[in-house]
Amino acid sequence: MTLPFANEPEFHGTVSVASSVKFGERCKVWQFASIGHDVVVGNDVVIGSNVWIGAGSVIGSGTRIQHGVFIPKNTLIGQGVFIGPNVTLTDDKYPRAGEPYIPQSPTLEACCSLGAGCVILPGVRIGKGAMVGAGAVVTSNVAPGLTVKGCPAT
Repeated sequence: MTLPFANEPEFHGTVSVASSVKFGERCKVWQFASIGHDVVVGNDVVIGSNVWIGAGSVIGSGTRIQHGVFIPKNTLIGQGVFIGPNVTLTDDKYPRAGEPYIPQSPTLEACCSLGAGCVILPGVRIGKGAMVGAGAVVTSNVAPGLTVKGCPAT
């Protein structure tokens, strides 16, 4: 695997990483993570166990992704983002088995924080420094610096 930086990531256990993934320096990837093709990972990123990162996603430096997180393809994640355990990001507004769809991946701006088990619906933007409470279901954009919680999150 050809990497754009001098240091290879630190892998802990068995991981599945496409050969086209580009890692920054000092990254750690924990067991059973799956990272799709053409993903770009910044410096000092930690990817927890059982994490799925879809193809074409970009993850900013200093981001922490905890156990069991699902990130769909082409998701943009800013620097210094915290994604709690079992967070689910979605990209399909009308999911149907076997039917094509137009993906609408969410965007997580720098320094936002997603609490454990929250769900972010397709196309939603979480603003810079915003916080999403544990278990929240986020159905619309969250303004920078705002804290939301509940179902639907307000």
